[in-house]
Amino acid sequence: MAETSREFMNDIKSTGKQAADTGKQLYGEAKSELKSKVNEAKSELESTWGDRYETIKHKAQDAMDTSEDFIKDHPIATVLGACAVGFVAGLIARRRN
Repeated sequence: MAETSREFMNDIKSTGKQAADTGKQLYGEAKSELKSKVNEAKSELESTWGDRYETIKHKAQDAMDTSEDFIKDHPIATVLGACAVGFVAGLIARRRN
């Protein structure tokens, strides 16, 4: 009986080891496939949106440069405009209370 229980335990250990090995193998395959799919999607997005991203980036930079130039050329008008916007915002906030 003791020998039968040892064989049974060895079978359980062996089956457990095989299950662990199979799990590791399946995990490795799934991980590899997922990496492949992510890289494929990333490449597709870069090819589709890469040009658009660069265009938007350049337009945003141009807008920022234009704003900076305006502020440097007209500092008093900029400060007065900011004060006017703040004053109007204050009036609107006071009316709601």
